[in-house]
This record gives sequence, structure tokens and C-alpha cells, in this order.
Amino acid sequence: MIEPIRREHLSTCLDIIKRSYEDTAATFGMTEENCPYRGRTRLPLSVFEKEFNDGCMMYGYTKGGEMIGFLSMQLKEDTLYIQDIAILPAYQHNGYGGELLRFAKETAKSAGYPKLSLGMVHDNVPLREWYLGHGFHTAKLLHFEKVSYAVGIMESEL
Repeated sequence: MIEPIRREHLSTCLDIIKRSYEDTAATFGMTEENCPYRGRTRLPLSVFEKEFNDGCMMYGYTKGGEMIGFLSMQLKEDTLYIQDIAILPAYQHNGYGGELLRFAKETAKSAGYPKLSLGMVHDNVPLREWYLGHGFHTAKLLHFEKVSYAVGIMESEL
């Protein structure tokens, strides 16, 4: 079940982000020096709370009474931007991320946004292919001096 996050669930959501992003951060050599908050695996609760307070839309995916997934989105100009889509490692590859992504698309479409966008480690080929399979395309590639991977901005027209 996907439900809006309440303030008392923020630390649980932050734990889901940290645990689900850790492999990518380690694989692609993310450090505090080359990637803010080490790809969100070191995001302080105070920063996360500020995102919540500033109106970031946050949703939890609960299965059997346990929160196993998290989705956050922000409005940037005329586009809804996925900030986080995270599933605990033990539950990955079971379709839960796809359900969160469909929910994000439905939310954006019903609010009248023309597209949904996100940033990701473009060199993470399995994840990029997953997004491509869900109707996204690479709109732009960004290269940063301190990192060895490209950041892909992916979009899905709604």
C-alpha cells in the first residue's frame, strides 16, 4: 500500500534511502568530496526534515505492516521531479519499485504536469534500462569533474 508520509515516519524513510542506495554509492565511488551526501546515503535527518517542511511530496510503500519503499517528488518549474525512489534491498526485483513509479506517473498526470523527470547514475546500466522499460528516455547527460560516472536526466512524457 502506498500512503503519504507523516513526520513521525521520516527517520524510517531516511533509513530506507540509505540502505537502498548504498550499493550504488559504493560501486560508483561516491564520497562526500565528489557527491553531496554521498548520493543521499549520508543525508542528515535535518536536511530531510527541511525537504518535508518545504513541501516535498513523500510516500511510503508498506507491505505486511513494514515500510519497504519510499518515493519523494518535488515540483521544478512545470515538471514533477522524482527525488528518491527506493526499495529496501531484501525487497528489490519484486515489482515494488515499478508500483512506486506508476504511482508517481499517475500523481503527476492527475495534477496536470506534462512530464516526470529524475536524475540517476547513467552508468548504472541495469537501472537505466529499468527506467527505459518504464517509458523514460535520457533527456540530458551531465558530467562533473570530480566523478567518474555520468549523471543522466531521464524524462517520461505523460
